[in-house]
Amino acid sequence: MYDPLDNQSYVNSTAFHLLVLELVPTSIRVSKQVNETRISADTEFKPTTMETPLSDAGDDKPGTVGILDSADAGSDDVTLRVENYGFDIGLRISELIMFKSSNQKMVDILDIMKFVCRDVWRVLYGKQMSNLRTNHRGTFVLVDNSYKLIETMMSDKGAFDTVNKCKNYLWFPCGVIRGILMSFGIEAEVHAEVNQFPSVTFNIQTGINN
Repeated sequence: MYDPLDNQSYVNSTAFHLLVLELVPTSIRVSKQVNETRISADTEFKPTTMETPLSDAGDDKPGTVGILDSADAGSDDVTLRVENYGFDIGLRISELIMFKSSNQKMVDILDIMKFVCRDVWRVLYGKQMSNLRTNHRGTFVLVDNSYKLIETMMSDKGAFDTVNKCKNYLWFPCGVIRGILMSFGIEAEVHAEVNQFPSVTFNIQTGINN
């Protein structure tokens, strides 16, 4: 019987990239709306045009990135929202990949980390992670030498500002990794850092000695 999931991409890479790029600006706007105003049943919503500000944070109009300079960018509320988006995707995509790769056997946590580096990254970004290291005491370091979500970003304020703005986006893949691990019953703390742009290092701490 023909399976429509076979021999096709699960995620359109361009659409996925554009969608994720909007996660941080949208999270900032939602957080501002929730914290500063209360939407009532009689709130009037007006159609949005290219000249309609999306929020009161700077010059926040469609197609611009002024919202990333907002004081709310990088706040706990925003980072939690972005990380939770990734976490939900991680939970769901893990089930799909495992269903389509039923011949895979996860013997220990190192196999699961290889699954993240190889299969999950290939589905989301069309490539594998660059490196995987572990101390065999529950700590893992995953390295993507050119993380696709940020590799084309550039701030007109220079490299330092570029890295600072990119940090807001790294909570998404941290959430994805945490969601993948949770789908296997593993609780973990995941943090990301940019040592040499656009290389991203994911530091993962679990309570499992492998």
